[in-house]
Amino acid sequence: MLDLIRLAHVVTIAREGNYNAAAASIPLSQSTLTRSVQAVESQYGIQIFERGRFGARWTEEGADFVEMAEHVLRRSEADSDALAAFGRHGPRTVRFGMGSIAAALFLPRLLRQLDASVSGVRVVVESNDGLRALLRSGQIDFFLGGIPRESNGFAAAHHFLVSRVPGGDLCALVRPEHPLVHSRDRSALPAFPVAAGAFIRDLDIDRILPGIRTRGPALEMDNYDFLARLAGETDYVVIGSAFLPVIRPEFGLVRVPGSDIRELPLDWGLVRAAQRRSPEGALRVAQSLLALVNEPLLAQHP
Repeated sequence: MLDLIRLAHVVTIAREGNYNAAAASIPLSQSTLTRSVQAVESQYGIQIFERGRFGARWTEEGADFVEMAEHVLRRSEADSDALAAFGRHGPRTVRFGMGSIAAALFLPRLLRQLDASVSGVRVVVESNDGLRALLRSGQIDFFLGGIPRESNGFAAAHHFLVSRVPGGDLCALVRPEHPLVHSRDRSALPAFPVAAGAFIRDLDIDRILPGIRTRGPALEMDNYDFLARLAGETDYVVIGSAFLPVIRPEFGLVRVPGSDIRELPLDWGLVRAAQRRSPEGALRVAQSLLALVNEPLLAQHP
């Protein structure tokens, strides 16, 4: 049976360099500490330390054992903290990310639908690059963002599991009274300032909409509620989802005729780490989110 106290004794000796200092650090009598280490060596059939005038020097196999013991103790401490947090707060908070457009479209309804089985959520709104980094580091359980339709190697390249839903295509959105609404000349777009979420950094927007940045800097902000208000009161053109006017009609935005960005067909992608098991709470939230993302598609094809 694993004895964490005795493993801690071994690690302390390795850190302090001799039995006397380790015994004083714990604190424990030197004879008790010696018996503790001997019990570990007997249990695992190895010699961890050589004792002499130089102090306690670990053997070759002892060095490997100490490294493993340190890992076990760190993991045990993390598990203990998780159990303590569970005792204080119940089930673990679900952590996930969304692109700015996905958050504007689906987050309000998702939060209303979550039941009492989810004790809390932590949502990060970021660009796809930022979300991929957070997922790889384990800081979020999954994310929802736009994925190029033809990028079949996306999941394998990043060791991700991806659930795809069609419908993430982009277009230009404006207020109903905007001059572009009554013009079918796509080349008129560069005459107006452009706003979008930070995802625009990931795109070659000058290739997709040539010259669109010619009038001043584009406004980048991961808050489509604000961008919608901005477009409703000014001549700003917002780059967003073609479904935004349908799912969030309160924004009061309409699509600019002929502005669909067909050069970059997108799907929605719910992305998880392939080599990490998702907590049950995170899977429930992910399934609810996928159902919401599918609704516009089902409405188009009943």
